[in-house]
Amino acid sequence: MVSQRLQPTRQAFYRSHLLALLSLVDVTTPVILGLLAAQLMVPAGSIMLTYSNWLLSTWVAWGAIRGRRAGLGSYRYYESIMIPLAALIISLVVLALIDASSAIKFLVVVTLGWGLIMLVSRFLMRRFAPAMVVGVLPGMESVLPQGPDVRYVLLTTPQQVALQELDELLIDPHQALSGEWAELLMHAYASGVPTCTVASLQEELSGRVSVEYLHGARLGEVPFLSSYVLVKAVLDRLVTLLALPVLLPLAGLVALTVLIDSGRPLLFWQERVGRNGRVFRMVKFRSMRIDSERGGAAFAVQGDARVTRVGHFLRKFRLDELPQFWNVLRGDMSIIGPRPEQGTFVERFNQEIRLYPLRHWVRPGITGWAQVVQGYAADTGTTIDKLRYDVFYIKHLSFWLDVRIVFKTLQTILTGFGAR
Repeated sequence: MVSQRLQPTRQAFYRSHLLALLSLVDVTTPVILGLLAAQLMVPAGSIMLTYSNWLLSTWVAWGAIRGRRAGLGSYRYYESIMIPLAALIISLVVLALIDASSAIKFLVVVTLGWGLIMLVSRFLMRRFAPAMVVGVLPGMESVLPQGPDVRYVLLTTPQQVALQELDELLIDPHQALSGEWAELLMHAYASGVPTCTVASLQEELSGRVSVEYLHGARLGEVPFLSSYVLVKAVLDRLVTLLALPVLLPLAGLVALTVLIDSGRPLLFWQERVGRNGRVFRMVKFRSMRIDSERGGAAFAVQGDARVTRVGHFLRKFRLDELPQFWNVLRGDMSIIGPRPEQGTFVERFNQEIRLYPLRHWVRPGITGWAQVVQGYAADTGTTIDKLRYDVFYIKHLSFWLDVRIVFKTLQTILTGFGAR
């Protein structure tokens, strides 16, 4: 008999229904506010008051209903933050149908404000929230991933701890459970307590996938095509076009610097391997001597003699990558993704590294998760580490993971992390 303390609470039992209702409210509210603003000619002060109340209430509602579960270190939470983008699209379609163009600016402000406040709240939660509490079943004590943001509670008996006190429950899907433990697991599912394996928790804490153990059912966890990929392709081109007024003058200044330092050619074109193994020509500002690859393809090393004087500066602050926005407009690359490699290295690593082709499931990027977390890879060992981060990115591909990479990229540029 399972103790009453392990029975799911009413709030936990209806947690999924409350989240679904809140998602519906978040999508419909901007539409309603926009229609009211357009049709009733509501004064600006009243609109902003309503808007502020909505932002505050939806923020509190998400926190109260979802709490810390599946939120702090997990990218599963970020999927819910795509709701304001969906709300914006739905709102604009509705307004286009009824020709209420005067409300478009209001809807854009509402949506951007919603996204901004959720981004700030996620940052504050990740920085200041307490450690995630993970329940551990007997027999798993020796394989627990370590991390500063997790605290383990060993469950010696099914009745020892209330499920609502846990953020996640660590399980072994291959372990046969006795009746009481199986009943505890059933109540965990009913109460909305997320379950995780050692491998998935390790990914959550480290930000990388152990590709050595990625096989069978776990390989199926890596999505072959996320719906966000299509949105991402549009966003890549849109962001690039909007950034052209800044990118073009900066690129012109870099080109002039290269010309004065080492002459022509200003650009360096090289064949790289992209999505699905397709070869394309990637372009960069030339940062090495003209004859730098006369002896064949080679990784750059620290203090590489092939790099020009200006080239050291360009590579440190990633300014040599600016022309790759042309590859983004062409569809060869994305702004964020695994870095593309030369065909020679791809052939070698396909033979030496298991599951290396996984990184070609998405478009390569100008910057990426591996670049901002690990840095430059110059041999088979560091390339294996790089693959772990690349597969993690592909597996957890989302808009808010890309946002996090953008901020880490800015930090990388300022510090020169990983430059060669």
